[in-house]
Amino acid sequence: MSLSSITVSGTLKEDPEKRFTPSNIAVANLKLEICYIPRGSGVQPGTISSQTVRVNAWRDLAEYCEQKLKTGDKVIVTGRAMINAFTTNDGKKKKVLEIDATSVVPIKDVMSLQPPLKKDSNEKEQETFKQASSNTEQISNLDEITNTEEIPF
Repeated sequence: MSLSSITVSGTLKEDPEKRFTPSNIAVANLKLEICYIPRGSGVQPGTISSQTVRVNAWRDLAEYCEQKLKTGDKVIVTGRAMINAFTTNDGKKKKVLEIDATSVVPIKDVMSLQPPLKKDSNEKEQETFKQASSNTEQISNLDEITNTEEIPF
């Protein structure tokens, strides 16, 4: 995992747009709107701001995005953050954040996951007893190892 790893959640502003590189590799471009609460002393309470971030999904992930995602879907994106610097037609220099996605998961899929089943208390007690008895065996062996008369310092 690179140091520029990023995970964000947001809402798709447009349907994914799939294209192909000259070497015939699929790439899907997503526009993700990320909402946040701005910080600072001049911000009024309850203010919510948003920023649009471009997300690039490659190969199989591009196919998945094109088939499964649409405008308005809420997603979690994990990938590599990149700063893209360019000059506009007006001659202004700009820098924008882009994400090279390694995974794109709809939030509805995340919400459908079930927590692991709870073990009944009897099973927990048996496991705790097994762990305690094995720890006792280790401690009894420790007396044989730690004979202080043989320590050279």
